[in-house]
Parts: sequence; structure tokens; C-alpha cells
Amino acid sequence: MYKYQRCTRCVMDNKSDRTITFDNKGYCNYCSDVIKRMPTSYFPNEEGKKLLDATIKQIKSECREDKFDCLVGVSGGIDSSYILYLGYQYNLRMLAVHIDDGLDNPVAVENIKKLINKTNTHLITLKPDHEEYADLLKALFKASVPNLAIVQDNLIVKAIDQYGKDNNIKYSLDGNNIAHESILEHGDGNVNFCDKKHILAIHKKFGEMPIKKTEFITLSDRYLKRSFLSSLKHIRPLNYISYNLEESIKKLNEFCGFEYYGGKHYESILTRFLQCYYLPEKYGADKRKSHYSSLIVSGQMTRDEALRKLEEPLYLSQDLLDSDKKFLADYMGVSLEQLDAWINLPPKKQSDYPHSLLNEMSPIARKFRKIIE
Repeated sequence: MYKYQRCTRCVMDNKSDRTITFDNKGYCNYCSDVIKRMPTSYFPNEEGKKLLDATIKQIKSECREDKFDCLVGVSGGIDSSYILYLGYQYNLRMLAVHIDDGLDNPVAVENIKKLINKTNTHLITLKPDHEEYADLLKALFKASVPNLAIVQDNLIVKAIDQYGKDNNIKYSLDGNNIAHESILEHGDGNVNFCDKKHILAIHKKFGEMPIKKTEFITLSDRYLKRSFLSSLKHIRPLNYISYNLEESIKKLNEFCGFEYYGGKHYESILTRFLQCYYLPEKYGADKRKSHYSSLIVSGQMTRDEALRKLEEPLYLSQDLLDSDKKFLADYMGVSLEQLDAWINLPPKKQSDYPHSLLNEMSPIARKFRKIIE
């Protein structure tokens, strides 16, 4: 019988994630796992500075004859923006890659312009075919799955790997970090966003046109070829500094006039709608729990503060929600009534649709990581 329970250390609960577990102190497996990982994964101290300094020195040495020292995927969000800022402080020659899918928050678009100009970074902007991209998004809505951003996430990873290979770049600086995103709800029936087979299976069932111009990365490309065959090395610099959210926003604002867009992943209108309306309304899932819990375990937020913030409305206003819904409907070329009809379909799991068997190895991979650490 289901009994509601919330972690006594962070704010993760079993409302939308029945895979969560709690120990005899009421601590959940998410924050407990992160706390065990931190000594070998996060270095917000002098040790981290020494490690980062040594890494940057190695990058500059290996790439001194190359046009670029590294690749950086940029979204206009805080993490990738801070990577550009940090790279500039170290005088790195960066090649920035941005996927302009037409769904960017205008604030994020301006942030990218400001950062690129201030850091004098070379920017490549890739625009997926609009008709295909819109049809893929419609298929995800029709499939009634939780991850509407799966195509968006897949394409940026694909672009980074492809541009690294095409331009013979040896290093990629990733914005993934322990401080702000160490906790991510696994849930039941999730499918990795790099699963090309899964994306195309959903589109085959619900799409209205052939996909000929949009290329995806596969799970084997992402986790096997990237690890063992690719010459592109992925570095996560934010794990080697004291990466405080409020301080980072302040530094970026002073540096180039960076404007915060209101919440994690709100740099995209799609992901803002996904996290602030679609997931809470349809699946009872509030992504803020993961985001705030990450800040709790990294010492940037108290549990009481997180609980208070969870009481605040997800959308800043009804007008903003209405505006986002209209934008998405227009983007897909459908009516608001049709969009609402899709939203109101019975919820499905990602795993209800065909997917690669490599997805089944993710729990094993997490356990293997714990053993190594």
C-alpha cells in the first residue's frame, strides 16, 4: 500500500517516483548516494583549483598547434554560460556550439550574444529543419510521454561529438556539475535521451512526415564509442570550483550583463513549459525537488528554504503559461485546442515504446560507478 514519504535531509519524495528508497533515518537513496560520491567527484577548494589549473595547462599544451583549445556547448543557461566565463578567465580559445531549435527563451538568446561578444568566442549556430523538428515534437505529445525535450538533448550531444571530430578538437568543456544537478529523479520507465532507436520508434508511430535531415546520436555512440574510440575528451570544470548559484549569476551579470531567466532549464520555452506545467499536471512530478535537493547537499540551500520555495507557484503568472502554450502550438502549427487534447491524453512511460536494450544497463552502471568510487 502506498504511503507518502519525503526525505528528512533533502526534499525528494515518493509522490512521482516509486523507485525511491529511504533508510532508517529517513534519508533517501538520492542524497545518500551523492554524499558518498562527493569526495571523489566535487572539489570546491584549493585541491580543485590545483586540479583545474593542471587540466587547463595540459589542454593548452596539447592544443597549442590547433585552432581551438576546446569545444563548449552553449544554451544561454547558467551552467554553459559559466563555462564560457571560466574559459575566458583561463584565456582558452573556445569554439562554442549552439542548437537554435526556435524554442529558446529570448533572455537566453541575449545571454549568448553578450557572452560571445565579451569573451570573443567563435560561435557555430545549428538550426534543425523546422518541419522535421516540429513533427518530432508533435509525435512526443501524441505519444503522451514525459520527456518532451529528448530530441533537444540528443541533438546537442550529437553536435558536440560531430564538431569535435570534424575539427579535430581534443577537448570538450561540459557544464554538467555536482553542485547544481547531482540529484536527478530516475523514476520508473525512463529512457536515455541518447537513444536514437526510441526517438525514431515514437516518430514512426505518431509522425506525419519522414525524417531525412535530422541526425541523432545512439546509445552506443554516446557510451561506448565516446568512451573508447573517440579522441574528444570531456572535462567538467564546474566540479573543480566552488560553484555557487547566486554568486555565479552575480559574476556573470557583472561580467557581461547576463540576465537570469528564473529557474533551472528555463532557458528554453519548451523545457520551462515541461517542468512548470506538463510534468506537474500530467505526472505529478515537480523537477524543483531534484534541483533544490542538489543545492541542499552542496550546501547552497537549507531544507526549510527548499520546502518554502516548493510552496510557490510553478509559473510566475497565468499570462506566461498562456503565452508559452500559444507559442508551442504555433510552433507545431496546431490549435490550442489540439495541444490541450494531447496534454490531456492518459500519461505513458517512455519505456512503453521500443527502446535500446542498453537502457536496461543504467542501474548496473550506477552501481558500478559506486563500486569504482
